[in-house]
Amino acid sequence: MITKSNKSFLIFTLFYFYFTMALFDASRGNFIPFFIEEFKINNTVISLILSLNTLGNIIGSFLGGHFCEKYGHKTVYIIGSVIAAIGVLISPFTQNIFMLGLFYFIYGIGRQFLCIGIDSMVPILSVGFESILMNITHFMFGLGSFAGQSAYGKLLSQGIPWRTIYLYLGIFFVVSVILSIIVKTPKIQVTSVSFKRTDLYKNPLVYMFVLALTFGLISESVIITWFISYIRESYLLNPADAAKFASMFFLMFALGRLCGGFVLNKLGDYKGLKLFLLMAAIFTLAGLLLKQKGLILISMSGFFISLTFPTFMVIINSAFRQNSSFAIGLIVTISNILYVVLFNITGVLNDLFGTYAAFYAAPISIICCFMMLSIIGKKLNNEKI
Repeated sequence: MITKSNKSFLIFTLFYFYFTMALFDASRGNFIPFFIEEFKINNTVISLILSLNTLGNIIGSFLGGHFCEKYGHKTVYIIGSVIAAIGVLISPFTQNIFMLGLFYFIYGIGRQFLCIGIDSMVPILSVGFESILMNITHFMFGLGSFAGQSAYGKLLSQGIPWRTIYLYLGIFFVVSVILSIIVKTPKIQVTSVSFKRTDLYKNPLVYMFVLALTFGLISESVIITWFISYIRESYLLNPADAAKFASMFFLMFALGRLCGGFVLNKLGDYKGLKLFLLMAAIFTLAGLLLKQKGLILISMSGFFISLTFPTFMVIINSAFRQNSSFAIGLIVTISNILYVVLFNITGVLNDLFGTYAAFYAAPISIICCFMMLSIIGKKLNNEKI
């Protein structure tokens, strides 16, 4: 059994992991215009480079779920933090698009090891209030994203090179390595009586979750990746002003995860998430229709979008009680494969039709996620896993 003090330190460590990963992920939207300018590439190439990050995520999520059950969560945290740190420390030395793709790929592997380890550990630490602790844990991602957006806009406007900023980020990941080594994790007994992993591959519910999660990932990534480009290209705002709207999105994103878990605890995971998805679709769609006046609405949509991924992790964990780490890893892996294809399409759409038209991928994906969640809810009401 893990002691109360060790449990508190473990929760702090999980919070720190997500905060640090968010600092890196938040840099993407700010740095993309600089990547395009420096390496003489377009949005389609950027999508391909970021797809290498997702390919790393795919590898990390599949191996992470397997390693959690075979070697334990502590091992997964150490492997993930070391690989992520290596990826980030490579980034300041990037001189071409091949190096850019390499460090994104390496980082993606480490990042997803950590994510799978965190998302499968939190429900174990929070029996009875899974949604609350899961969303508070993911709140740290929103907080880190907000902090990063606020800092990057100012640093870039002051002429600080993006390579130097990545070098600073490397320090945070070195601390992650240290924490992963000293933290203690509980031993988790995996129950597999009358259960085979191969059964998951045949279960249609897995693929329903895959589609729902894929659409959720697309909607979030479209906004995180292209929001600043959309603002700057469509309305000609400078980097600092564009970053203000992005910062507001991530602030609302953080607040949504801080408060949303309590809402879900009252309404229920399915009902609450469907409500939040519906509001997110309304805000993003209205924001696009109102053009520049609607930028504030897109920023506010972060409050509602924020609950999508962490709540899905809770729902998947409850749907597949046996071998939940492997189930989460499998679903996230397949979702990321589909995500790579769809995300690359959004990059092509940006080049063909402009950032405004391509940005409609966000509300459309949210609506598709809402529909799949409704189907999943009906199926779970009719059967027990």
